[in-house]
Amino acid sequence: VGAEKRLPRLQAASVAQVRAMAATMFPAEPEAQQGTTRPKVEPLWKKHDAKAMKSGQRGTIYWVGKSIIGEDGTKTGDHTKGQSYQGEWHANKKNGYGVQVFPNGQKYEGQWEHGMRNGEGTLWVPVGKAAKLRKLYVGGWRDDKRHGRGTCFFKDGQFFQGSWDQGKMHGHGTLRYSNGDLYIGDWHDGLRSGQGTFNKANGDCYEGYWLNDKREGSGSFFYAESGKVFVGEWANDLPKAGVYTQANPNPEQATMVPTTSILPPVMLALPAEVLEGALSAVRNARKSFRAQATPVSRLFDEDEVTALHSAFESVQLPDGTIRPVDLQSLCAHLGTEVAMPRLLHLLSQIGLLATEDGPGPTFHEFLRVVALLLDEEAAAGSQYLQEEGTMDHMDGYMYEEGMDGYGADMM
Repeated sequence: VGAEKRLPRLQAASVAQVRAMAATMFPAEPEAQQGTTRPKVEPLWKKHDAKAMKSGQRGTIYWVGKSIIGEDGTKTGDHTKGQSYQGEWHANKKNGYGVQVFPNGQKYEGQWEHGMRNGEGTLWVPVGKAAKLRKLYVGGWRDDKRHGRGTCFFKDGQFFQGSWDQGKMHGHGTLRYSNGDLYIGDWHDGLRSGQGTFNKANGDCYEGYWLNDKREGSGSFFYAESGKVFVGEWANDLPKAGVYTQANPNPEQATMVPTTSILPPVMLALPAEVLEGALSAVRNARKSFRAQATPVSRLFDEDEVTALHSAFESVQLPDGTIRPVDLQSLCAHLGTEVAMPRLLHLLSQIGLLATEDGPGPTFHEFLRVVALLLDEEAAAGSQYLQEEGTMDHMDGYMYEEGMDGYGADMM
């Protein structure tokens, strides 16, 4: 009987001890975590991805092409061409030296960084039914685009050697055309812009300025067949005003035209003034186009752009523009007083129809206005010197003839 009375006490003591041991071995979770029923398990794909993480030198890795979908919307069982890569990796991205074959058959061999072509490399493209590889480009790359110094061999036989920027010919370079023509000079966004020389296969040669792939501005053209040369102003790829003279005698020129009448010798009065007037007319007619299309890098160097940007920021509005009144103050700070009507006219020449109280130019538009202003000031100074020279010439002529400026005309 005594043992039966002690049994419930032993059972109660055993339960209490078990609970105490369980509390010690498995402490209770915080209140915020008591509602969870099972611990969070990492997805299986993450484990597999970590095991497949590529780093360092690896063998060739192939990617299967996409499935081809038929007209009925179902898979045909065929796949597009895949691609392959053999080379170095870092953090699961192509990094270092490697060779990539693309689905379109192109092949790149060179340097990689962050999974893209960066550094020096060579690109081949397939040609013909046999898909024989032909070298297309050798040179620098940045973020999968041609960048820096490089040479491109075009499919029609012409090639370019020079500077590239974001996949376009930019800077100084040489382009050899398939017909034998040769251009050596400046490029901007893939177009001939700046100063350059164009030698044609027949011997003709143009040396001067270009804009948007056309001859624009001052330039000279030598005609090999006739031996003559034109020096003057060009607009939209055509000569507009200048001097056309015989540079070299050409004995192979066509036979002389028979003389049917005799004309008295004729001389142009004030030829220098006539030429300068014609050149000024062409420049004024093309001023608006040139002001809007000329690259800023041709208008100012880096130091000038930095100084002008600092002045522009001092009056810049939150939307990135400045008021015409502030533009007028900046022009005065640069040493030129500009009346508001003239300033609004300059803004219209760069394609900005502004009012005195309305929004004004952005920084790049401000640079073009300053360039126009400097160009006008330079032209005004040149005209003043020319007029002074003309007056000095007239005074000397009148003095030599003994005239006082009135007597001869009055008599």
